[in-house]
Order: sequence, then structure tokens, then C-alpha cells
Amino acid sequence: MTTTITVRPVAADDAAELAELLNAVIAAGGTTALQDPYTPEALNAAYLTGPNVHCCFVAEDDDGTLLGFQTLGRYPGLPEDVGDIGTFARVGGTQRGIGSALFAATTKRAQELGLTAINATIRGDNSGGLAFYAKQGFVDHGVTEDVPLKDGTPVDRVHKRFVLPVEVQSQPKRKLSLRFGEGDAPTLQKKGRGWEISESRLDALHERAREMRRNPTPAQEALADALTRVETGGYSFKRQTVIGSAIVDFACKQLMLVVEIDGDADAAFTAARDKSLSEVGYRVERIAAADVLADPDAAAQRISDAMRALHTERRAKRSSSSRTATRRPAPRRPREY
Repeated sequence: MTTTITVRPVAADDAAELAELLNAVIAAGGTTALQDPYTPEALNAAYLTGPNVHCCFVAEDDDGTLLGFQTLGRYPGLPEDVGDIGTFARVGGTQRGIGSALFAATTKRAQELGLTAINATIRGDNSGGLAFYAKQGFVDHGVTEDVPLKDGTPVDRVHKRFVLPVEVQSQPKRKLSLRFGEGDAPTLQKKGRGWEISESRLDALHERAREMRRNPTPAQEALADALTRVETGGYSFKRQTVIGSAIVDFACKQLMLVVEIDGDADAAFTAARDKSLSEVGYRVERIAAADVLADPDAAAQRISDAMRALHTERRAKRSSSSRTATRRPAPRRPREY
């Protein structure tokens, strides 16, 4: 009997079943670079619906059993218009056309988001994975040699690239002028750091930010509530704000301050994003989700202290500039003989 494969966008309540599926793949070994099991929450943040995910699709059979999933997201070191792909199928189901069905949905969505290419990184000893991506049209793009596994075994990482067809891509990219809340903002056009993205991509980011505001994490909700009880000097935060291609937890546009609640985000990606925000004038204050949940008021007070210090620092700079301007001697008239 032939099984019908249905492909649809991932949903939040898929996380538990997909974590079980992925952990079985990891336990089997030999096909994925991932080596540690995932909780449903960690999987959701990293690969399903987290802020660094462009899209994720699942394949299910007639009974609603999830057969596999494919995720496309940002990855440190890749250009902003290149997504990084990962494909995972239930152990024993890799010959059923699951990956190809998922890839059709992923490429369509990638084109709608204005991406130009898709990167795949495969273990050099995963012959099945290498064959799958080659069949989809990926070509060799590079090799990172001898990356050690947890047991010290060196395994190459093969990088392949799929260029999205130009004729079916969305409209050409436009320079991005961002708005922070209702106020004005600088035009951020730092190509290669996420500040020049397509209109369709920007629309998708704002839609995702709205969804995140509607469904905050417990830590985000607790901190937002606690911030109403501390002195903020008249400054305000906007929750889940889009800055370039990033969605930050809290942003104070007046002080150019970003507050991020740390969870299971990739450390390298976090550092790269903080660097990009810093380059356009934002200061990033990070606080652990566990600390927020343990004592929301203390976390809010820490942010209040950071705001006060930042305000004092900037006022001192303005005062210094003003004194310098005041002391500047007036230009002398030429002496007349």
C-alpha cells in the first residue's frame, strides 16, 4: 500500500514528536553532525519556530504520523541571503521520498523570502546525505576537514550550495530603512550584516515578531511585567522588535539599548548578531532566562541600572561636546597694516 505524504508548515505542538524523531536519528549515528539529544523546547527554538529560523516544514502520513522535517535558517558566517538547510527523516523512512517532498516546499518559501541560495553541510561519511543533496541540485562548495566528533574521531564536513532560480525569485532587493516603533530611525544599509534585505523578507520578519509578541515565553512575560515596577527614567521598551534581520526581545530606541533573554541560542550566532547591533550603535544587555524566572524584579533592576549608566554616559559626552564648542576661540580677523 502506498503511503501519501503530506507536507505542511511546522506547528508548535509538533515539537515533542519531532524531538523524539531527531533524537532517534542522533542515537543511530553516522548521518548527522548533531550528537546531543534535544528537548522539545530546545528543538523548537533552534530549528522549528525560533527567531533564527526562516521556515520549517514537516512531512506526515495518512495517519498524521510525522515522517520527517526540513528546516532552513540563518547560520554564522553565511551571507544574509543564503539559508542553511537541515533535513531529518524518521529512522527507516529515508527511502520514501520524504526529503524531496520537503525540499519542494522549502525552496518555494526561500524564494518568497528573497533568498538567493541554500547551503547544506553534510558529514563526509554520510553517503546517503551527500547523494540526496546532489540529487536535489546542490553542488560542491567547500570542505572543512577533520572536524572531531565527541569521541575525537575526525570527520570532514562537506559544504554544498543550491542556487535558487533567478526567474522565480521575488522582487529585487531594496535598501532597507527601518522604523523603530513609531519614531524615526537611522537607515541601516550594512550589506552582508543583515541590514539590506528584501521587502518580502522584512514583511516575514515583522509577521514573526507579531506572532512572538502574541505568544511570549514565560521569561519574556515576567520581565515585561517587572519592568513596569522599576525606574526607567521615562524611557520605554518595545517588545519583539525587528532590527535589520534580527528580532530582539526588548529594544529602547531612545537609548539604543537592546535587552536579550538568553536561552538555547547558538553562541557563535549570538556573538555575530551582537557585533552587528553594536556596529550600528546598539548596546546589548543579556540576561539568562533562568535568572529572570528566579527573580524578575532583580532582573528588571539590573536593566534599570544599565539604563541609568547609559543615560549618564551619553549625557556626559553631550556635555563634553558642548564645553568644547563653547571654549573654541573665535577666528581672528586678519591684521591690517
